[in-house]
Amino acid sequence: MDDNSKKIKVVWLCHFANQQMKDLFNVHNINEFAPWISLSIELFKKESNIELHLVSPNIFNNKDVEFIKDGVHYYFFKYLPIPLFNRYTRKLHSLSHFDVITDFFWIKNKVKKIVTLINPAIVHLHGAENAFFYSSGILPIIDKYPHLTTIQGFVRNTLIKDSNSNQRIRIEEKIIKKTTHFGVRRTNEMESIVSKINTNAIFHYHNYPISIPKTIKDNIGLAEPIDCIFFARVCKDKGIEDLLEAISIVKLKLTNVSLTVVGDVDFLYAKKLEDTCESLSITNNVRFVGFLPTQDDIHAYAYNAKICLLPTYHDILPGTILESMFLKLPVIAYAVGGLPELNLEYNTINLVEKFRIDLLAKEIIFLLDNVDARKKLAEDAFNFVNKKFDNRLVTNDIIKSYQKILNLPKSTQFEINPENNFLDD
Repeated sequence: MDDNSKKIKVVWLCHFANQQMKDLFNVHNINEFAPWISLSIELFKKESNIELHLVSPNIFNNKDVEFIKDGVHYYFFKYLPIPLFNRYTRKLHSLSHFDVITDFFWIKNKVKKIVTLINPAIVHLHGAENAFFYSSGILPIIDKYPHLTTIQGFVRNTLIKDSNSNQRIRIEEKIIKKTTHFGVRRTNEMESIVSKINTNAIFHYHNYPISIPKTIKDNIGLAEPIDCIFFARVCKDKGIEDLLEAISIVKLKLTNVSLTVVGDVDFLYAKKLEDTCESLSITNNVRFVGFLPTQDDIHAYAYNAKICLLPTYHDILPGTILESMFLKLPVIAYAVGGLPELNLEYNTINLVEKFRIDLLAKEIIFLLDNVDARKKLAEDAFNFVNKKFDNRLVTNDIIKSYQKILNLPKSTQFEINPENNFLDD
């Protein structure tokens, strides 16, 4: 029997950018994003029993490109029906509302053709929230192939309510209604939201791999140069405006308090935040670093901070927080999404009520003033995250989900590669 006949042929429908693909396409003006997809690819390409086909919008040059690299089949598709690909034509395309008028026909058709050609055993959609890039492409094939939709987040929770976000919410809800099998982290928040939309939902539990820092903080209390760090997408939903106001309150007691903000930010919004800092008299206390090209660069900044702050309004389990725990960096956040579940066994993260900026400031002052409290919180969080979020279990859990969905008999189920642990090296 041919070795390929023993494999499960899997399509991943997803969206990502990493340095390897930027180099391959020779396009370097795109920021890396969705690192969990890149890390998952690294894990799955070691699995001899999986034939992985990755279908993704070609954000690099908007052309149809197909190739095989390290055993993974890549299909980057032209996701915009425009002759020239630059920021001006992309803007004009957006203003034309072509995708909305045609109900995302272009993306649906592209994805359908590619997946039909591959003819997989199962289709795995990573995130239902990105209709304008790829997720809408699942709809024409959702009844034709067994499928798993992993929830990355919910666009329905965003504070931005414009025409684009409304369309993304519409498609997200349509996908959730039509999907049977959902990949979720073990959080009640995810299950609750999905179940309200789809009462027949079947849940499969798995995490995404985490960008584990190469170094662990061993300098707590040893004159770390940065008091507070925020590293995430810089936008209102992530709580940056609340955080700036909290820092202005902290400054009343700790005059020289410092905040470093790391993350991609829109030019106009950056100007708004600078004006906010000026109005709050904290311009000299806040430093905006902007986007950093690699996770290692981000972790290097975080290593030199006393505490991580992420008062996000509606995340499930943000990578920022889990990475901080692996780094032994204490975290303060709002008690939203799945975050309270991190404290079910013992306190691993200091949480405050959403929008209570006064309590956020109080917690910041407490941890900055108490080295022992920082050390205990960091140590407890480190022990917890290493026990609950092991990258070596990710592949195992996802493949078991595929097997259950495909209803494979035990005689044809296969063992997961026991050496699939290189992300922890």
